[in-house]
Amino acid sequence: MNQVHRIGLGVAGVAAILTVAGALVVDGYVTAHQDVAQATASQDPTAIASLEPTASPTTNTDPLTIYVKPLTPPAVTRVTRPAVVVTPPPRVTARPVTAPPAPVVTPPTIRVIVPSPTGEGGNDD
Repeated sequence: MNQVHRIGLGVAGVAAILTVAGALVVDGYVTAHQDVAQATASQDPTAIASLEPTASPTTNTDPLTIYVKPLTPPAVTRVTRPAVVVTPPPRVTARPVTAPPAPVVTPPTIRVIVPSPTGEGGNDD
């Protein structure tokens, strides 16, 4: 892919991102204006909210008692035929299995032949 194609893909990507972001911004702007219009339309402009003082609550500190009607007990189900007695099968214990010992393996002998620093020789003494 040459340089012109890379630039074209970059410009197309930026254009797509700006298009989606612009649509989201416009949608939020329209929705906000609709909410404000609904809020102002639902209020009566002549009605003015006023708070009037209320009498202070009484100093009665008795606990509030709530009575709850208990549920009726569930109906009793009678079983006329006894269940079948199932006896479990006898347990079979497995005999311990002993594995045969692993064969003894001797590791291979590795011989390293290093030349002398002068480069002569080569025997493994």
